[in-house]
Amino acid sequence: MPSTPRRLLRLLRLCAAASASVLILVLGRSLALAADGGSGQAAAHSDPMAIVLLAAALVIALAVIGRGAAGRFDQPDVLGELLIGIVIGNIGYQFGLPVFAVIMHLHEAGALFHEVWTTGATVTEAATHLFGEAAARPETGIGLFVQAAEASDSAWLLVGLTLWLFSNIGIILLLFQVGLESSVREMRHVGGRALAVAVVGVVLPMVLGYGISAVLVPGAPASTHLFVGATLTATSVGITARVFSDLGRLQSREAQIILGAAVIDDVLGLIVLAVVVGIVTTGGLVLGEAVRIVVISLVFLGGVLILGPHVVRAGLPAFRALDRSRAKLLYPLALCFVLSWMASYIGLAAIVGAFAAGIIIEEAIFAEPDPGDQQTLADLVRPLEAVFAPVFFVVMGMQVNLRAFLDLHVLMLASALIVCAVGGKVVAGAVAGSDVDRATVGLGMVPRGEVGLIFANVGRGLGVMDEALFGAIVVMVVVTTLITPFTLRWSLARGRARTETP
Repeated sequence: MPSTPRRLLRLLRLCAAASASVLILVLGRSLALAADGGSGQAAAHSDPMAIVLLAAALVIALAVIGRGAAGRFDQPDVLGELLIGIVIGNIGYQFGLPVFAVIMHLHEAGALFHEVWTTGATVTEAATHLFGEAAARPETGIGLFVQAAEASDSAWLLVGLTLWLFSNIGIILLLFQVGLESSVREMRHVGGRALAVAVVGVVLPMVLGYGISAVLVPGAPASTHLFVGATLTATSVGITARVFSDLGRLQSREAQIILGAAVIDDVLGLIVLAVVVGIVTTGGLVLGEAVRIVVISLVFLGGVLILGPHVVRAGLPAFRALDRSRAKLLYPLALCFVLSWMASYIGLAAIVGAFAAGIIIEEAIFAEPDPGDQQTLADLVRPLEAVFAPVFFVVMGMQVNLRAFLDLHVLMLASALIVCAVGGKVVAGAVAGSDVDRATVGLGMVPRGEVGLIFANVGRGLGVMDEALFGAIVVMVVVTTLITPFTLRWSLARGRARTETP
């Protein structure tokens, strides 16, 4: 007879499987209704936010299921959230549910909205200009999006864009919390090594990417090879930060080096992108644009680190006078969002501003005379991050189209890019110093995530990438993102075992 704990475990597994099955059925049914936009009297009295709230609740539930499955196999939570997003996202996409098409093509949807907003063109005109014949075929994701947008059937579109909004808030809060748990002194201490890791991690993948593109796509112009190299320079710190957070290692020297290098990498990546875009559009090197990015980035980051703590202290009394009981949470959040906007405004990633805000907001500034107040800033932010950050990783998984893995030519090209992408960042970790686990540093810089997709989309928009090459880059981004939780956990465990061995 099985023991009571085993029976309980089996019961819990059965309940989890049943819950997942019911969840998928409810998700499909609810999103199908959203796609239809309702009918008759029910539609007239329906609140469009109702379906948004249901979809948000279901995505959070999916994240819980993914985390539970990852924990069952002793893997980081973020891996389960990514994988459940990939599975459910592709199931919904194959069944033709419009909201999954919107989520799968969020980058194209963003470019389309920008084109309509800036040019005044209709949705169809803008889509035809950006995506060509695919915009007129409803069986394609962007075609389905255009068809619904023209028909003003926006219920499911509202769901997709709201989930995108929630996911972006999630990654902002995650990097803000990472900043709160980091130390300015420690970041300065590892600044030189972070700079070395970032420089090598940009230059080497750029050279390798250019070379492999020139060898495997010999008929393409030099601008194509440049864009492939530029895409390989990217680093998405969100995945790595989440893994370190899940494992309770954010205070480690390796994590501090990776975070510092990722910030520098973002600046260097922008410079590379600006130079490459200038070469493609003008036929020559636009040195002035590169210098402008360097100066603005240095002024922003330097100003935040030097003047930021003084600004925080100066504004806190006024905020406390207005709402003392909630100032400890709301004031830091307001600063986080403002700095995220400022970073985005000057061309940096918004998460850089969120991370910088977390670093400059010191716990001592908010010290209360009441000894009963034991909650730290990180404690106050953590519940918000726990709600929104999983949405980001589930939605990121839902943007992975598994069809890209079915083309043999794409897979062969992607395999070479993956080797270059991983190898270039791992070698960069070798310059992190002998007193840290250099393999961990290198592996932590591997994921390309949404940053790599943004670079690739710019290249495709300029017409320097065909669908096969773009698909290979998407596969590379997906693989480097998915392998990082595995490899980073393995590397951290290996380093711990080595230090504990007498």
